[in-house]
Amino acid sequence: MSFKTETISISNSEPLTLSDMFRLTTPSKPEESDIGIFLTPPARGVNSADKDDEWAATDTPPVTSGHDRSDTEVCRKPLGRFLSFDVKRSLFSSKRPADEHEDTPVSKRLRETGVALSNLFLDTTSGRGDEIKSVVNTLSTDPEVVADGSRPYTIPTVHGKHKDLKAISPDTMDAVLRGCYDDEIGRLTVIDCRYPYEFEGGHIRGAVNLFTRDMVRDFLLSHIDDDATSGRHVLVFHCEFSSERGPKMYRHLRSEDRSLHTDVYPRLAFPEVYLLEGGYKAFYHKHIVQCEPQQYMPMLHKDHVTDLRHFRAKSKSWTAGERANRLRTSLRF
Repeated sequence: MSFKTETISISNSEPLTLSDMFRLTTPSKPEESDIGIFLTPPARGVNSADKDDEWAATDTPPVTSGHDRSDTEVCRKPLGRFLSFDVKRSLFSSKRPADEHEDTPVSKRLRETGVALSNLFLDTTSGRGDEIKSVVNTLSTDPEVVADGSRPYTIPTVHGKHKDLKAISPDTMDAVLRGCYDDEIGRLTVIDCRYPYEFEGGHIRGAVNLFTRDMVRDFLLSHIDDDATSGRHVLVFHCEFSSERGPKMYRHLRSEDRSLHTDVYPRLAFPEVYLLEGGYKAFYHKHIVQCEPQQYMPMLHKDHVTDLRHFRAKSKSWTAGERANRLRTSLRF
């Protein structure tokens, strides 16, 4: 038995592609390589809107055969594009849209704080980027400078119950009232955050009674331009024990101060603010001569139950379970 051997001659002028070798036929015109077919994007000028509309009608694209390269469009089409709008909606229907969020007071404040911080760190186009970075670095590494990073705290502080707030002792408060720091302090305001019946029953001499957020904001707005003309205006907040109402109003003022001065960070109207540790009760028992009248009216006094209920509702500052540290990130920065 003999075998007949045939020799196929291949011209060197046009190298064969993989498709040519499988077809065993000579193409009528040069073609791209098989790998290039899958990687090359669609040619410019081709209107793919009609194809998209045709494929959107069904969940699977049409598959054609032949050598006209129509089947290559299937390989270029992303898998996600095969799904119709209804199918996609059903797959992701359990997700909440990005613009729908629970607008609680806590989430709103956190969101506003996040936006303010983002604006501070990203605002480098105004040429103040280096200055802002320097102040933020100072505030984060040196807890003994005031909130605008301009100078150290004037009054000696103590470690209080609220780690994020600067606190002074009753003895230091007495020294300030007696003028021991007049050479360093331009002006002092003691802010009593107790309810009016408590304030009228006895308060620190010269104190002002601000027991709502609106009152604190109005006070801030009325002194917004005082810092440049009257020197260091120091504030001291307190309530009965300086455990709830006083710290809340302290944080509220600092937050509002930051918001009003976002464009000129780190400037503040009141960069030097303190909390009287132990509140009015502790101060009264040690320095009664600095109080007027020289009396002490507790918040839970039996003769003011109705007043307590009224002012709690009016002030809206007694929110059970509210997290005290929700604004701590905005106090110094």
